[in-house]
Amino acid sequence: MSAVERDNPAVARGPLFVIAGSHASLHWCVTILFVLLPFIKDELGLDYTQTGFLVTIVQLAAFVANIPSGIIVDVTGRRTACKLFSLTFCGLGLAGLGFAQGYWALATFVAIISITNTLWHPAAIAFLSESYANRRGLALSFHTIGASLGDAVAPMVAGVLIVAVGWHNTAIFCALVPIAAAILLFFFARANPTMPKTASTSGMRDYWVGLRQLVGDLEIWKVCVMAGFRGTGQSGLRTFLPLYVAAAYASNPFWIAASITVLQMSGAVATPFAGGLSDRIGRRPVLFIGFAISFVVIALMPLTESLPLFVFLVGLAGVATFAVRPVIQSWALEKASPQLGGSMVSLLFGTQSAFSMAVPVLGGMLADAWGIEYVFYALAATVVIAVAIAVTIPEDRRD
Repeated sequence: MSAVERDNPAVARGPLFVIAGSHASLHWCVTILFVLLPFIKDELGLDYTQTGFLVTIVQLAAFVANIPSGIIVDVTGRRTACKLFSLTFCGLGLAGLGFAQGYWALATFVAIISITNTLWHPAAIAFLSESYANRRGLALSFHTIGASLGDAVAPMVAGVLIVAVGWHNTAIFCALVPIAAAILLFFFARANPTMPKTASTSGMRDYWVGLRQLVGDLEIWKVCVMAGFRGTGQSGLRTFLPLYVAAAYASNPFWIAASITVLQMSGAVATPFAGGLSDRIGRRPVLFIGFAISFVVIALMPLTESLPLFVFLVGLAGVATFAVRPVIQSWALEKASPQLGGSMVSLLFGTQSAFSMAVPVLGGMLADAWGIEYVFYALAATVVIAVAIAVTIPEDRRD
């Protein structure tokens, strides 16, 4: 049992809730960006391919930042400092969107949001994985719930603000959330002895030896590639769902925001059940259930003409697609040593970014050529590939 788990349960949950809440503020920033996309598209006169390229920048910047962020976390052990940096500069990046003039200025601030969001994950997930080792799936589920809550609340708030003050001011006002989270985390880390400011560090030689073993492990790469194909579904839904709702149903900010909120809230509700169940029966069975639902629902979404039925399918897609994230993260971390937790998270997220960065542009090209509904058929096909890879990965034995 870890040090955090041996403490008073009420105290032990403190770091988990603060980190989960801070994680929510980071996803708040990213989701605000996705809500703004249709309005940026209209104001700048962009086509789907150009709009999708902004999202590709999100994935490309995350891919570039992933490996150094894991190394920084594992070698320096400055996990709290990394999290504070992420929150502060992610907020400044979102504020920059409101002041940016022109496409490439917007692209620069989009990259800042993505890079700082990326640095958060190796520090936070590695900390939670070590601190709650016996309940890893459940602990990482709470971290994911934070992300889903941020993703769910942001669209509705942004939708109201866009109507009231326009998208530029919406970006500026919403930037206050992660900055406030950084202030809260700073004072909590100073006052709470159960949240260490640094982690134990290993020598550079030992670190590089371990890292070579990590990247040379075929089973780890199978998990990462499986996660990459699953991530294409998540990235595709987040990018093209608001665009599809605007094209097929209404350009009203309320319906665009509502669809994203349903997607994220349904995932938040299901996440702790998925994570806790995977702690008991194993990671792979839970993933198979989620993948099966994802394939059917994503394929059915563009065939649905009824808006209420479409929203219901969006909710099921959120359950199946987003709730399995902590399950995959737990499976990956069980295959790596705790000293390489940050690097394992970077490898996992980097692979996902490598796969996902092509989705917005390729999906945009597919939408321009054939229609946006064909994007959903392609996303459903990637789930089948993820299942095929998962079948070949042996289930780790847990005590």
